[in-house]
Amino acid sequence: MGSTFMGLETARRSLSTHQWALQATGNNVANASNPGYSRQRLTIGMTEQLSVSFGGTKAGQFGTGVRGETLARIRDLMIDQQYRDESVKNAFYATKQAAFGRMEDIINEPSENGLAKSLDLFWASLQDLSVNPDDTGARSVVRQRAMTLTETFNYMSSSLSKVQDDLKSEADVVVKKINDLMTKIANVNRQIGDSEPLGVLPNELYDERDRYMDELAQYIDFKRVPVDYLNGETRGNSQRVAEGRLDIRVTINGQDVTLVDGISGGVGKFDNLAMTDATGASTDLTHADMPNGKWKALVEMYGSADGPEGADGAFTTMLKDLDEMAKQFATAFNDLHSQNKDAKGTDGTSDFFANVDSAATIKVSDAIMKNLDLIAASKDGNIGDGSGALALANLKTTALAFNGSVTTDTSIGKYYQNVIGNMAVAADQSGRLAKSTFALMASSDQRRMSVSAVSLDEEMTMMIQYQHAYNAAARNITAVDEMLDKIINGMGIVGR
Repeated sequence: MGSTFMGLETARRSLSTHQWALQATGNNVANASNPGYSRQRLTIGMTEQLSVSFGGTKAGQFGTGVRGETLARIRDLMIDQQYRDESVKNAFYATKQAAFGRMEDIINEPSENGLAKSLDLFWASLQDLSVNPDDTGARSVVRQRAMTLTETFNYMSSSLSKVQDDLKSEADVVVKKINDLMTKIANVNRQIGDSEPLGVLPNELYDERDRYMDELAQYIDFKRVPVDYLNGETRGNSQRVAEGRLDIRVTINGQDVTLVDGISGGVGKFDNLAMTDATGASTDLTHADMPNGKWKALVEMYGSADGPEGADGAFTTMLKDLDEMAKQFATAFNDLHSQNKDAKGTDGTSDFFANVDSAATIKVSDAIMKNLDLIAASKDGNIGDGSGALALANLKTTALAFNGSVTTDTSIGKYYQNVIGNMAVAADQSGRLAKSTFALMASSDQRRMSVSAVSLDEEMTMMIQYQHAYNAAARNITAVDEMLDKIINGMGIVGR
């Protein structure tokens, strides 16, 4: 049979339980604006039932109240993984899109200030010179347009090199950030491993670890692999809903490599294109082996020529194309120029353009800069003959040996159009994929927030529910107290 004071104890348990539930709700409301916070809910369970005899063979079981079972955060690990999968893809394409955007700003085509326009103006000045070969002004215009052309080459090359250096610096910062995040995850892992055997759920540590993993997912693609509580085992007094320690692993050459070892606490490290795993074993990475993410995108843009693969990046390729254009164009022009006669009727110089091996250094030769008469515009040495200048102007449509091969469609203009076209296609592809992956990432994040983020409306509803339950338990105590008062002070006084 139950105690006379059983009702008091049942109500007390309800008071205590709903007070803690209200505390959890208040904590959720307080952290509503805290990024990465997962709402928590007190799981309420019944206490043991009490068997009571009603007399004779009749009996029943009465509940003895409620108690808090566990204070767990509300999180969907599958949606978390979906969000990180899309996050790493978006970081990859968004980084490439941004880098291509900077490249397009420098190339600046089509425009009135681009390389194509400078070439067109240079060809036009030569055609004007072919009409007026004895005009000093026409010669001066040719020299000025040649200077503009070489300076455009110089500007594009130096600007692209500057951005390429910036990308390399950014990649170095990303590598440091990855190493720092892995160390932080290992530290949180250790704290979680120390707390869970005490029978508590370290929800704040779980949130902190998830925040680090969300950030890490922007840089590299990785797997989170739980290593505790496999096959239902527990550690100490740890709860079965405890998340335990995790391994952080990446896939290299089809093999899983552990970067953060949840059991031993070992932490791997990246160093440029080399990697050390959690056991201390080192290996070199090729571009193809690199885990997807922002880091790989940066390497693809600036190039990995200093790595074991020696692969070119988008910026390295563009710089090589500009060098090839400058070299083939200037070499062919100098060759044609040397076949003409200058204003004095002597053979033209083969150095109209100097330092022709690189777009960064090409310039109009010092001799041409000092003496306009050295511009060779005639074939027969007659000052009135402009056929030489016309031959130079016709170089616009002449096929050149770019990259060691000559086709009918490899004039400098066509080659440049092909270079610009390849850049535009790559930039457009990166932009479209960045846009689509962002939409998927945002959708995953929205689903994740609908599960784990704090909804003030829902918390207010829960607050009212717990408050009413608390008030009802208090009223129950009053009723039981009045009943006991009747028993103690009101019974046995009839007839006094």
